[in-house]
Amino acid sequence: MRRGRLLILIGLILACGTAAIVFVLLQNMQKAPVTAPIKTEEVVIAAQPIEEGQPAEGRLAMKALDANIIPTGALRSLDGTTGLLTKIRIDQGTIVTSAMLETKEEQMARGQVGQLVEPGYVAMAFPISELSSVSYGVQPNDLIDVMVTFVFVDLDTETQSKEPLCPPICPAAEGQSTTAAAGQNPRLVAQLTLQKIRVLGVGRWQYMAPTPEPGQQSGGGSATTAAEPPQFITLMLAPQDALVLKLAREHKASIDLAIRAKDDTQDFATQQVTLEYILNRFGVSLPDRKEYTIEGLAP
Repeated sequence: MRRGRLLILIGLILACGTAAIVFVLLQNMQKAPVTAPIKTEEVVIAAQPIEEGQPAEGRLAMKALDANIIPTGALRSLDGTTGLLTKIRIDQGTIVTSAMLETKEEQMARGQVGQLVEPGYVAMAFPISELSSVSYGVQPNDLIDVMVTFVFVDLDTETQSKEPLCPPICPAAEGQSTTAAAGQNPRLVAQLTLQKIRVLGVGRWQYMAPTPEPGQQSGGGSATTAAEPPQFITLMLAPQDALVLKLAREHKASIDLAIRAKDDTQDFATQQVTLEYILNRFGVSLPDRKEYTIEGLAP
């Protein structure tokens, strides 16, 4: 009898203990907060450190992040980042916003020419006109070729002066005088010289006029006029090519620019063009000298 009562007592104690444990677990489960799933969104991040002024293309990646930590203006796609440059240094893993990137044109507007020049090249300003710049069609990032016409004249080797050297009345044989020749007809040679030159900018870079002293009137008006056509462009050249263009300009050679097709980086092989070249190539013969001509009628 005693043994049976003992077993019953032990069973009651175990049952009460089990019930108490189940009660405590149920209470804790009811008190534990229900964690909501984290909402994530795809954003653009820096896949590697990017220095200021460097191209962003190829250095960005997409990553899903907590929507609560994504800042305003964060980029949601890599589309449209081709050709953009960084305005600031961006550390690896940083969420990229639109304010961190800019176009080359925007960078040029801030006057950071040195940021645009590639290592091993120099930036050089060059004057243009409507004729020499393809009717002002040259734009930043264009690739251009430079066509130059050189004007050759004969010089006296001793004095380096243009021939003829004698005055209008030159001494002739036996003490007599004769009229000197009228002068030289220069010889022209046209050639395609520099090729695949990158245009960095058209017109003036950003210019901050000096602040006038107190009480001193400013010059009035803006520094530039929107309707005014550009007078200069900025080119990126190898240093030696910059010297070639400089000398041709200082010799007052006739210089014209030709715009290439986009991404056309082939090297053209051309012949220098002279009057003789044109006559031979197109079969032009000299006309006979006649005793008559045709007079144009007045309008």
